[in-house]
Amino acid sequence: MTCAPNKAGDLFTPDPVLLVEVLSPSNAAETYESVRAYATLPSVKEILVVQSTRIEIEVLLRGADGNWPANPTNVNGGQLRLESIGTGIAVADIYANTHLIENRPA
Repeated sequence: MTCAPNKAGDLFTPDPVLLVEVLSPSNAAETYESVRAYATLPSVKEILVVQSTRIEIEVLLRGADGNWPANPTNVNGGQLRLESIGTGIAVADIYANTHLIENRPA
C-alpha cells in the first residue's frame, strides 16, 4: 500500500508504506528473505506476514527511531491495528471465506 500516485507503465508501487506477504510452508525461506529486503526500503513503516496454515499475522512496525523490532507482534484474533495507514481490520475478515475461519471453533 502506498500514498504515492502510480504512473502509467510503473512496474512497482512507489514508496510503499505497508507490505503484506502470505506465508505458506513451501515458501517460508523466500518470504522471510523478502521481508528482510522490504525492511531496507525507507518508506516502509509496517510489514505483515499472514500465515496460510493457521490464523496468525506477524506484524513488524518500524519504530519512531527508524528501527525495526527484534521480534514481530503476533495477532491471532480480534482487531488488527494498521498503524502505518491509521486504520484497523478484524482478523476474521482477513481470513473470511477460507477453510481456516470456517473450521475455527466457536
